[in-house]
Amino acid sequence: MSDEAGVITDTLDRVAERVGDPIPLIFERLFAEIPEAEALFIRDKGGLVRGQMFQVTMESLLDFLGDRSYGANLIQIERVNHQGLGVEPEMFDRFYFTVMATFKEVLGDEWTVEMEAVWTRVIGELTGQSG
Repeated sequence: MSDEAGVITDTLDRVAERVGDPIPLIFERLFAEIPEAEALFIRDKGGLVRGQMFQVTMESLLDFLGDRSYGANLIQIERVNHQGLGVEPEMFDRFYFTVMATFKEVLGDEWTVEMEAVWTRVIGELTGQSG
């Protein structure tokens, strides 16, 4: 595992220690940032779609920092699939930054300069954007 992948997994571990499942916090933030996104989850009563989104997001980040066997391609495919649901690429990519912002808030003073650098770099590279 690369040092950067270790930073990502360490972040996940620390967040899990603090709040358990971060998915409700991530989506609360997403819906506050992009209110129209909430309507897209109207049928996700049990949170399965949200859980899958979070899982794919983390897997793609880690793959992108590893051997890059599928992460970048998967994101491109999902970006197109989501357009068919009315999700513009900017909204799709925004989810990555929302995850990072949620983790940063959860960890507070434990959020390090290294975490900031790694998360910002990899998300920016993966999405072609900056926060």
